Amino acid sequence: MSNVWPGRIAILGVGLLGGSVAKAIRRVRPDVTVVGWSRTLATTEQALRLGVIDEIAGSSAEACRDCDVTIVAAPVDRIAELSRIALDSVPENSLVTDVGSTKSTIVESVSSHPRAAENFVAAHPIAGREKAGVQYAVETLFDRKCVVLTPDSSTKPAALERATTFWRLTGANVIVLRADQHDAYLAATSHVPHLVSAAVAKLLPPAAGPLVGSGWIDTTRVAAGDPEMWAAICRENYSAIRTELTHFAESIQKLTEMLDRNDESGLLLWLAEAKMIRDKIQ
Repeated sequence: MSNVWPGRIAILGVGLLGGSVAKAIRRVRPDVTVVGWSRTLATTEQALRLGVIDEIAGSSAEACRDCDVTIVAAPVDRIAELSRIALDSVPENSLVTDVGSTKSTIVESVSSHPRAAENFVAAHPIAGREKAGVQYAVETLFDRKCVVLTPDSSTKPAALERATTFWRLTGANVIVLRADQHDAYLAATSHVPHLVSAAVAKLLPPAAGPLVGSGWIDTTRVAAGDPEMWAAICRENYSAIRTELTHFAESIQKLTEMLDRNDESGLLLWLAEAKMIRDKIQ
């Protein structure tokens, strides 16, 4: 790719992730022009004031015209629709990609578009913060983080190359998985842990608030995420999430039975195995 590529990008949904993509690309391509569009005009106006974007588009289709790359950074249940709109508008040899944390439904829906094979590669940057909004966007959000690309069998090699190059420009490490693999893994590593974190938060008796320590704070950190966004994730990845919730329920049942039996050796082994798994992840 040319060292001036991309020269113009569109962000559909200028929030935390979309804004961070813009900042990350501007870090390595300082002359890039960033066009922004969001459902709420106030959002793009804020992004313009903050210098995250250079132009405000009147529509999602308008934003994509003449852009080398379009990033669809909307909630997961709107990504497919916006990606198809983008594919109707982008020039030849451009890239349309996304930031959604579910992939199968998106890939299946978008792949039927006649330009998808040449121009669309679904992506999921595994990076984020609890706070939502473009004001929290940072240029380093993707540094050394994993971005999963999920091309399908029709995706052209040139499209995958463009997507790989683009996401590496943000500072990320890129891996490629099938969409169904991604969704199964993310149910285990992100979606169910979020639900468990929320369940732990809901266990707190109001009177116990002053007793909260760092353990509770760490365990419930992700429960502070946007409820509407997470409800959409649960709808989009229902099958994989349901499977992992069943596994979690089985694990809790075994733990309960050990406690009921006063099985100290079993409990120690259960805790040691969990510690070993956690210690391997840095």
